[in-house]
Amino acid sequence: MVQITAAVAMTLLIASGSTLHGARTAQRRPTTGPVTFAVQVTDTKGAPLGGVAVSVDGPVARRATTEAGRIALENMPTGTYHFTFEREGYYVSEKNVVGRGRKPIDVKVAMMPRIRPVPGLSPLAPPPAAPPGKPVALDLPAFIEKNYVGRASGKVLPIACSAGGSSTLIQINDALAEHTHADADEFVYVIAGAGTARVAGQDAPLTAGVFLLVPRRAAHSFRPSGKGPLVMLSLRAGEPCADR
Repeated sequence: MVQITAAVAMTLLIASGSTLHGARTAQRRPTTGPVTFAVQVTDTKGAPLGGVAVSVDGPVARRATTEAGRIALENMPTGTYHFTFEREGYYVSEKNVVGRGRKPIDVKVAMMPRIRPVPGLSPLAPPPAAPPGKPVALDLPAFIEKNYVGRASGKVLPIACSAGGSSTLIQINDALAEHTHADADEFVYVIAGAGTARVAGQDAPLTAGVFLLVPRRAAHSFRPSGKGPLVMLSLRAGEPCADR
């Protein structure tokens, strides 16, 4: 009777070991699912995108292409998958998804279109070059004597000009009102007389031999103060001839 009991015990032990081994083996086997991914691809406005190459890497690898923005990947083993979405004209999109259970898993992606380069603009044709001015040699004292202002309020006479600048003789007995030159720097040389120049809110005394620079767009005026007229030579760099 004892021998029979021992034999039975041995049989039960072997059977138990086989069952335990089977359970452990079953635990080591991967769960195959099945897992289904329901993929939906749109643009940033929500319109479906067809022709998107979908690459899936994980427990298994799959490659597929969307039709009307959708595709279903079925019978996938449980696990974590890396999705890559590619289509010409769009930035590549990527997404990690965990696949688990039998219920279809939604994988939704909105792809952003690539920024199209701005077409090159044709450079503007340069304006035709102004013809150069004619050379001028002038006896300035004789010119002043011939065109002397006398007791008149003032006289402004052009002397010479070219594509890049002009020169003027200025004679004034009365103040010359404040003004500006938008596109020209003015270089002033006092030939005779006395007075005051006001440039950008600052006063500068003027006497024969004084040189003055007036930057473009700077408001300026001239006021004579001597007994005779204030006579100045004005050179405006950047101001072409008025008749061009």
